[in-house]
Amino acid sequence: MLEIQNKRVLKILELFDTEKKVLDSASMAALIGVSSRTIRNDIKECNALLKGQGAEIRPEPGVGYMMKIHDEDRYAAFRKVQGGEGGKVWLKNPIIPSDHNDRISFIIAEILLNSLHQRGVTESELADELFISLSTLKKYMKDIKKSLRRFSMEITTDRIKGIGIKGDEAQIRYCMSEYIFNSNELVDLTQNGFYRHVFSLEEINKVQQIMLEVIQKYNIPLTDIAFKNLLVHLMITLKRADSKNTTEYSREEMTNLEESAYFAVAQEVIAVILNRLHINITNEVYYLTQHFISSKKLDHEEDTQVKREYRILVDSILTKIQADIGIDLSEDEELISGLMIHLGAAVNRLKFNMNIRNEILAPIKKNYPLAFEMAVIASEVLAKQEKLQTNENEMGFLAIHFGAAMERYKGNAKAAMTAIIACGTGLSTAMFVKSKLQRKFGRQLQIVKVSPLYEITEESVNNVDFIFTTVPIRGIQSEKIIQVEPILTKEDLGRIETIIMGKGAEYHEHFFRKDLFFPKLKANTRMDVLEKLTDVMLKKGYIDQIGKKSVFVREKMASTELGSLIAIPHALENHGEEAVIAVAVLEKPIHWDKEKVQVVFLLSIPKSKCRAWEPVFERLYRHFISDFGIHTLIKNPKFEVLMEKLEQY
Repeated sequence: MLEIQNKRVLKILELFDTEKKVLDSASMAALIGVSSRTIRNDIKECNALLKGQGAEIRPEPGVGYMMKIHDEDRYAAFRKVQGGEGGKVWLKNPIIPSDHNDRISFIIAEILLNSLHQRGVTESELADELFISLSTLKKYMKDIKKSLRRFSMEITTDRIKGIGIKGDEAQIRYCMSEYIFNSNELVDLTQNGFYRHVFSLEEINKVQQIMLEVIQKYNIPLTDIAFKNLLVHLMITLKRADSKNTTEYSREEMTNLEESAYFAVAQEVIAVILNRLHINITNEVYYLTQHFISSKKLDHEEDTQVKREYRILVDSILTKIQADIGIDLSEDEELISGLMIHLGAAVNRLKFNMNIRNEILAPIKKNYPLAFEMAVIASEVLAKQEKLQTNENEMGFLAIHFGAAMERYKGNAKAAMTAIIACGTGLSTAMFVKSKLQRKFGRQLQIVKVSPLYEITEESVNNVDFIFTTVPIRGIQSEKIIQVEPILTKEDLGRIETIIMGKGAEYHEHFFRKDLFFPKLKANTRMDVLEKLTDVMLKKGYIDQIGKKSVFVREKMASTELGSLIAIPHALENHGEEAVIAVAVLEKPIHWDKEKVQVVFLLSIPKSKCRAWEPVFERLYRHFISDFGIHTLIKNPKFEVLMEKLEQY
C-alpha cells in the first residue's frame, strides 16, 4: 500500500467514487473545507498517485473535473490495494489528521490509549503529535468534552500526570470500543495498533478461538459484527481488568444477569481464559453476560410472552409512523419480523446503556432520510413505552429495516397511470407537454401515445386513465379529459399532481415561500441557524411556540445533517394546516455536528398533510443530493434558482 501523506487526496478520490459526476473545485473546496486553489494542487497530487493505475482526473473546460477510468481492471486492483472492505472504501492511512472532526477523534483516541497504560498525556505531547500550537489544541477541548459527554465521561487534568479520563468503567470501555477501533480492524483485529502493542498475535488468536469454541458449544447464533464486538470488549476487559479497573453492578442487576442463560456461557469463557491465558477476570462475569444478552437474536425458541411484548412494541411503532408520516407498513410481515429480532437485542443494549458502532450511519442518513425519520419515530415510542433513550447508532440500524420496507412498499405500489396526449395545436406542442409530464411524474405516469385530435374516441378514453389536451374535445364528456395550456403552466402541473396523487395530494412547490428564503445567512452554529429560522417562522405565523420548541427537540434526538453540505431539520409538531419549508443558504459552511453544512431546509408539515413527507424527502434528495444540485444553489443563492431546480422534473 502506498503511504499517502495528504488525507485530502483520499477525500477527493472518495468524492469522485461516490458522486460519479463532474465536480468543480468550488464544490470540492466547500465539501472538504479548503480553498479552491488548494483543491487544484490536490488534484495534481491525486493524478501523481493515479499514474499507471488506470485512471486520471481531467479538467473539463467550463464545468470542472471528471475522473476518466481507461483501465477498469487496473483501477479496481489499485482500489483493492489502497482500500478496505474489498476496495469499497478508502482506508484511513496512518497520516496526521487535519480535518476538525478527525483531530477530535485522534485526540480522544490518544487519551484513551494512554489511559490503558495507566498514564496521562500532556497537552504539549498532543500538540506535537498533531503539529499544532497549544492555543489551537485548547480550542478543540470544548468539542472533546462534548463528545465524551455521550459516555458520561469527564476530562481530568494534572500538572504532573497530564490529561486523563474519569467516568463509569463500562462507559469508558464503550468509548474505547468506538474511538480505538474502526471497521477494518473489526474484520482483522491484528491490524489495530493497540492489539499489536498489548497482545501478541498468538494471544489474540487464542482469545478468538476460546470465544468460538464456547459459542459453538452453546449454539449461540451471532452475526459477524456481533461476534467481533464481543471480542473487542473482551480484549479491552482483559487489559482494563489487569489494571484493576472493573465494572460494578447493583444487587438487582446482578440477580437479573445470574438468571440469564448466558450467565453460564460467560462463566465458561472466563474459566477457559484463566486456564489457558492465566488471566483472572472472574469479577467481569456480569459485564460479559450483559454483552452476550445484548448480542443475541430473538429466535423461534424465545418465550411466547417476550415475543408478544415485542410485537406490541412494533405495532405501536408502525401505528405512530402511519399517524405522523402517512405510510402504512402494518402489513409488511418481513419488516415486523425483522424489527422484533432487532429490538430483542437493541432493547437490552439500551437498558445497559451500551453503545454499538454503526459504520454506515452517514450513508443511511444521506440516502434514506425518510427511513431514518421513521427510526426517530421508533425511538420516541421506545422512550415513551420502555423508558429507554435511543442513540443515533441504534436509530441507524432501525433505519435499515425501514429502508428495506420502503423499497418493498414502492415495489408493491400501484402501477403507473396511463395517458394519451391529444395533439390539437401541433405535434411540437404535444411533444413539449409530453416531455414536461414525463420529467415531472417519471414512472408514475405512462404516456401511451400522442394522437391527433380526430383519433380520440370514447374507446380510447376508456382505455387510459387520462387524456391531456390543449384544446376542447367536442362530443365526448369525461372526467378523464384534462385541458391544459400549450406551455403546461405550474398551475396545470399542480392540478394534475393533485388528481394523480389523490385528494390529499398537494403541489409541493407551494411549500416553499419567498419570504422564508434566506440567502447568505450569517451563522456560526446549527443552533444559531435554527434560532434565526424559527424566529422568523414564528413571527410570520408559520409555526407556534410548540412547533419552534419541537424543532430543537428533534435536533437533539439525532443530528439532521445528511452530508453533501445539506441539513434537513424539521418540527415534530405543527398544529396548523399549512405546510412550509424554510430554506437558508449560509454565507459559509459550518460544522453542524459531524459534517459541514451550507444549505438548510427546515420543514414544518402538519399531520393533516403527513402524506407529503415521502415525496418532499424524495424530491429534495433527487434534486440536491443525488444530482449534486446543491452547488448550483450555493453559487447562485436565489429563490428563483431554487424553484427552477425543483421544477426540473
